[in-house]
Amino acid sequence: MSEDSNRNAGVNAAANCHVHHVTLNDIALNISEKVNHLYRGGIRQGASRTDLQAQQMVDKIPASHRAGVDGKSAAARTKEYLSNKDASHIKPHSKGGSTDPSNLKWEDRSPNRLRGDKPMTPKEQKALDTKANFDNVSGTFQRGLEAGVKGAVIGAVTTLPFSFLRNALRVSRGKMTAQDAALETGKDTLIGGAVGGVTAVTVTTVAAAFPPIAIALTAISPVLLIAGGAGMVYEFFKILDDHKQQIREYYESLTEQQLGYLQHIADEMTYEYKKVLRSFDEERALSEEITNPPRRAGLEGAFERLEHAIINAERAGLCAANTKFLSSFD
Repeated sequence: MSEDSNRNAGVNAAANCHVHHVTLNDIALNISEKVNHLYRGGIRQGASRTDLQAQQMVDKIPASHRAGVDGKSAAARTKEYLSNKDASHIKPHSKGGSTDPSNLKWEDRSPNRLRGDKPMTPKEQKALDTKANFDNVSGTFQRGLEAGVKGAVIGAVTTLPFSFLRNALRVSRGKMTAQDAALETGKDTLIGGAVGGVTAVTVTTVAAAFPPIAIALTAISPVLLIAGGAGMVYEFFKILDDHKQQIREYYESLTEQQLGYLQHIADEMTYEYKKVLRSFDEERALSEEITNPPRRAGLEGAFERLEHAIINAERAGLCAANTKFLSSFD
């Protein structure tokens, strides 16, 4: 799997991570029965909070338990969290405690009502803070795992077509079999799904735990979508360019092989030509000897010429059996 595919799988998964923390408007639209819980929780009958104070009460809910992919899902999780919670006073109202959110903590109903009008001890406050942090952490993992499935699908879908194209071109070049290409494409798709899933889990977990990061993620999501799309276009043309380069190198290597083969043939022909030239030289020398025998006068010269002719005849492949003239000299 290429680095481009890994990057595109991660970017596209991150771009599709949507984390929204509930607002008062979300609560009014989707769980209106909980509006009073925020505006009047922990307040004596007849009194109420301002919108700012109500939002502060919302902010006291662990971030991951008021997070969703949209206003509706975020409101549903908020309702679930508040279903068994009271706005519990740190300093009781009966002892002059304020109804300001700074004097309140969300607490399970049973311990709150058992405490009655007693002040909340430092140990109890610390225990509630610890539980809120634990709830936030556990909630972030839940949000992350929920997003991980979607991220894995996005990562796999992002990777599959490009891996298929890349490996199909390899098959066309004879670099791998169709079976190997199918296995490689499957492996790349699984890796892409893993990259997308891990990215979605990580991004969603962090964003669910920290609302400012969720806001930033929402702001840059369009940029990530554009970057992911541009990355896929780049990867597509890069695959095609790599394929053209591989084809060019392949044919260049074939040309070199052919040139080498032609050079080998030329060398063989040169060798044979030289052999023929040597044979011609030998024939020319023999012809010279035959046509230019010794010219000494007298009987001795005649016998010398005859001996020379017999030798040349034998060199030419003649023997006594071939001619009556030679046989008479045996």
